[in-house]
Amino acid sequence: MDFSKLMSGVALLLFLACDIAVAQQTDSTAVADSLLMLQLQRSMQPATAAVQQQPAPAPRSTLSTNPDISAIGDFRTSYTSVGPRKVDLYVNELEFQVSSVVDPYARANFIYTFGKDFTTGELTPALEIATLTSVSLPYQLQLTLGKFKPTFGKVNIVHPHAFSFVDFPKMTGNYFDTEGMYLEGASLSWLVPNPYDFFQELTLEVGRVGSEPNASLVRGDHSQLSYVGHLKNFFDLTQNSTLEFGLSGLNGPNRFGFSTTIGGLNFTYKWKPVHYNVLQSFSWQSEIVFSNMRLSDANVVRSRGAYSLAEYQFAQRWFVGARYDYSEYPDDATRRDVAGTALVRFQPTEFEVLALEYQYTDRNYDRNTNQIIFRIIFGIGTHAAHQY
Repeated sequence: MDFSKLMSGVALLLFLACDIAVAQQTDSTAVADSLLMLQLQRSMQPATAAVQQQPAPAPRSTLSTNPDISAIGDFRTSYTSVGPRKVDLYVNELEFQVSSVVDPYARANFIYTFGKDFTTGELTPALEIATLTSVSLPYQLQLTLGKFKPTFGKVNIVHPHAFSFVDFPKMTGNYFDTEGMYLEGASLSWLVPNPYDFFQELTLEVGRVGSEPNASLVRGDHSQLSYVGHLKNFFDLTQNSTLEFGLSGLNGPNRFGFSTTIGGLNFTYKWKPVHYNVLQSFSWQSEIVFSNMRLSDANVVRSRGAYSLAEYQFAQRWFVGARYDYSEYPDDATRRDVAGTALVRFQPTEFEVLALEYQYTDRNYDRNTNQIIFRIIFGIGTHAAHQY
């Protein structure tokens, strides 16, 4: 065999092999590039395709008919200088609230309580609030039907656990009841169109006093009803402070078979700096009432009551307060209570409050008393915000 021809053949085979290898490498690179591009395209397409292929979700209503349920407990330890039982520990009240939107036109609210009966020592049940309130009336009107705390003054509309002090002012207990007054009827409020730079609301209410009468009013016989009116004026003084001034009036039957008329003035100043709103605040609240109670055709008792309180927040969770009370009685203006109260309150969270209160009461018809009360309030569940 010719050696030169053999070498030429081997060289030709090597050249063909290299050419095939280069061609295969080029083809594999092109295929890889194509696969990479296809993979990138597919990774971008599925999300859009899936969204386009899925059916559109059904529209949801902004109203939920699932009720908000909450429970609030009020536990107390007290010392009183007068009485057979000077030291006591007790559950003062348990409150259960259920509230919900009924439909786009109304909402409902129910508050059921178990309160301490100091005569029997038992917790007695009571339906405090049962209301249906409109949410879509025209002309800035709102109507509430049922059992509610009427809008008389500033304190009467507040529930005990929401009040800054452990107890209500003497004026509230002497003229109404320990927790104020309840009305079964209708309440119509109107946000008054006001060209001036302040908020104004007029409230008119009519009905019967709740199942438990108070010191000034009773349910009455036949067609007798009680009437309550309140005009609220609210001013933004600065970005840090507000002022509220209110006028109140009521008229209704009393236990002597005649009527009682009461007028009231309330004043509230609040300061809460924008930059330190969780660290500092100050409030000053005062109220006065003038009462005319007719006992007979020839006898009308004219009496009055008042309180003034101040509270200062000096740290994120700490408050101190002081209150002065003066109160006569609607059926006897010669009897009077004068009290001074000091308070320290600690709020670890919005769901728990610890308060220590000292009160000295001077009476011109009975022995003077010293009282110390330690209260713990705790709440669970969803509870609506309280009025400002």
